[in-house]
Amino acid sequence: MVTQPAATTARTANRRTRRAGFALMDAVIAGILLAIGMVAVLSVAGQALGLARRGEVDVRAAAALDELLGKVLTEGPRDFPELHPTAGSFDEDSPYADFEYAITIDQGGAGVPAEVEVVLTHATGRSFKVVTRMAEKRGEEPDPVRSPTEPIDRQGRIAEQEARREGQPPAP
Repeated sequence: MVTQPAATTARTANRRTRRAGFALMDAVIAGILLAIGMVAVLSVAGQALGLARRGEVDVRAAAALDELLGKVLTEGPRDFPELHPTAGSFDEDSPYADFEYAITIDQGGAGVPAEVEVVLTHATGRSFKVVTRMAEKRGEEPDPVRSPTEPIDRQGRIAEQEARREGQPPAP
């Protein structure tokens, strides 16, 4: 039986202990770096989600402002306050239910357009404001009837177009 000197055995044991200690230290450092990376990713993801929500509110606010200004334009700035409320909130089933609005119309004079201001406020407190000018509606008839003088035969028109495509003469 061959025995190794005690110094050689002690050196080998010392190397194993250092390697095990180095591996443990390596794992701890890797865990810390991984934790820092995860915190950074989660922070960025949270900010991205907040910005997406804010963008969704901005898009709906723009659409609501467009709808309100379209109503004012359709009715005319002079008639709008008599036909619709100038302040309030949207219907519950509306996509804008979490917004409130206020419309201010400063009537212009002869040849001067009215100044229309629409302020939209979201439930979170964010406010959106648009100021524009609109000319008065012109004409004798405030809301002309826009219906055809003769009924439109849509099925007949479709049959005519199909006959032309197939090279057949149209039916009388």
